[in-house]
Amino acid sequence: MPYQFADHQRYIEFRLYGVVEGRDLPGNGWIDRVIGNGRLLLDASEVEAVTADVLFLADFVRSVQLRGSFRTAVVAPSPLVFGIFRQVFAYRGELPHAAPVEFFRARDPAEAWLLGLREAPGA
Repeated sequence: MPYQFADHQRYIEFRLYGVVEGRDLPGNGWIDRVIGNGRLLLDASEVEAVTADVLFLADFVRSVQLRGSFRTAVVAPSPLVFGIFRQVFAYRGELPHAAPVEFFRARDPAEAWLLGLREAPGA
């Protein structure tokens, strides 16, 4: 699973590329940075396919979010990738003190929501 992190000071970006296979998941260092910052932009704009098991990814997301609370904006222009990532977050289950997670088809509204400059879609 090719990915890249970028620190934009006001949020941490986790950008995924190509095929999300569920292998080579990020380690604890990035988790600590995201929790410390409090905001994550998960950009799946360049994801071509997701072959990883949805429940496996949901367990990974749950384990990360149980370590600390952070606001998450997911960007996924592809209807298929958008739906899969919504499933992942739905299957992670309820979390105590969970920060909000919102899904977007474009990056600009996701960044605006993440930074508190606009309301969530449908709000």
